[in-house]
Amino acid sequence: MSDGFSLDDALSGQGNANAQQSHNLNNPWGQNPGQQYPGFPGPGQAQQFPGQPQQFPGQPQQFPGQPQQFPGPGQPQQYPGFPAGGQQYPGMPAGGQQYPGYPGFPGPGQSYPGAPTAPTAGQTVPSAPSGPRKVPCEIPLPMGCTKGLLLNISGVPNGKRFVIDFKEGNNIAFHCNPRFDERPNVIVRNSMIGGEWGKEERECPKFPFQQGQPFRLQILCEQEAFKVAVNNESICQYQHRLKNLAGIKSICIAGDVTITDTSLTTV
Repeated sequence: MSDGFSLDDALSGQGNANAQQSHNLNNPWGQNPGQQYPGFPGPGQAQQFPGQPQQFPGQPQQFPGQPQQFPGPGQPQQYPGFPAGGQQYPGMPAGGQQYPGYPGFPGPGQSYPGAPTAPTAGQTVPSAPSGPRKVPCEIPLPMGCTKGLLLNISGVPNGKRFVIDFKEGNNIAFHCNPRFDERPNVIVRNSMIGGEWGKEERECPKFPFQQGQPFRLQILCEQEAFKVAVNNESICQYQHRLKNLAGIKSICIAGDVTITDTSLTTV
């Protein structure tokens, strides 16, 4: 064609504006090879986006403003303000307490605030109110039959027999049974374990009860035996057949007797 236009000049001429435009299309971000956007870091830099913090040696910082995970030896700090010394959250009490306001450690044998404690010598057991009782009746022993526990019963026999049972669940640790319907009159002692009665004990120096006459009976729990006294006179003792005295949780009184007073004390 006579107008002097050349396809080669249009595509490859060094001074040609079209050639410069074609080169820019192949490298839209400029002349530096590998550069993907303005401000992209140079070779060897591990920065992934503008403003990302540098990965300083020994500081595994993951985002701007994140605290250091290891502020110092022995301080496992996990977030800003996290307490040191093994505390689990700010303000949590030390010394094994479980929550704020939790009371201090209870004394020996005390499992919760206000739990009953074993009475000291001469102290009345609070679970056994004194006064007349309708028979049959039950006296609870929250702390079990502890050594030195003394049962006091005042009453009047008015029939064939009556009974005092120290109970461990379905077992009877000590069965004390005065009988007027046998000749001679006798106080039978025994235990029932697993639904079976054991061998009876009957020997006594005397039978201290009289029909229609008031009596005062006392049963003392000691380390090896129960001791029985009537009207301030020792009558008999009964060796423990059930050794778990703490499991004896109640005393039951039944039979032909009028109870005018009961109490539990310690000696």
